[in-house]
Order: sequence, then structure tokens, then C-alpha cells
Amino acid sequence: MKELSQAPNPPRIGDVDRKTVLVIDDDMPLRGMLAAALRQHGFKVLLAGDGGEGQRAVTIHHPDVILLDLMMPDVNGWDFLQRLKESGFLEKIPVIVCSAYLRIDPQAVLQMGVSAIVPKPFNLPDLIELIEHVSP
Repeated sequence: MKELSQAPNPPRIGDVDRKTVLVIDDDMPLRGMLAAALRQHGFKVLLAGDGGEGQRAVTIHHPDVILLDLMMPDVNGWDFLQRLKESGFLEKIPVIVCSAYLRIDPQAVLQMGVSAIVPKPFNLPDLIELIEHVSP
């Protein structure tokens, strides 16, 4: 029987330039769908179920873009944005708010320093194009 060599795979050139997107949303099926779609389009994806998990992910991984839901249990999107602003990360990382809860004035959300607001349900190709547009 012939043995297969276990040589490690060299890093692919495309991996070096891949942008990291942090998805913060309490809707697990939506997070999974977004993760699959974003990975298929070449992004690295981090997932968080609330703002607390999101804050830890920002501190550890420094993502290129954040997709943020506003209405979540525990640490909601508003609280997350406030913490991000206080830590100085909001000025460095573009945040796209993706929320079904936009009965509030969109200007109030934009004044928090977010890059864009996308109402749910959203058009996935448009969202991916927006991520490419706002990311460094």
C-alpha cells in the first residue's frame, strides 16, 4: 500500500488578502447563512450572538468590517456601538447595521458613527457589494 505524504499545504496567496467580517446577530440561522455566503465570496467570517461576544471578537481579532443587528438579548447593538465608540474601534472599523428594527430615525444610527444601514430582509449581493465598498 502506498502512503500519502502529509506535507503541509503552503498558504494560498488569496488567503493573505482576505478581509475579515464579524457578524453580530442573535438569529443563528441568519448568522449561518451569512457566514456561508460571505465565505463563498472569499471573506473570513467571525460570528457572535450578542454585543458582548462581538466586543471580545473585536478586541482579539480586529475585523475589517462588522455587520451588526440592533435588537439582541444581553448586550444589544446600541450598547455594542457605545462600547466600540468608547474603545476607539468605531473610528477604525466600518460598521454596517443590518436590522429589522429601524422604526427609529436612521439619522440617529448614522450619528453613532456607523458606515451604513441595511434593513432586513436585505438583498445579499447588495450587502456583499456594500461590505467591499466600506472595507479598507
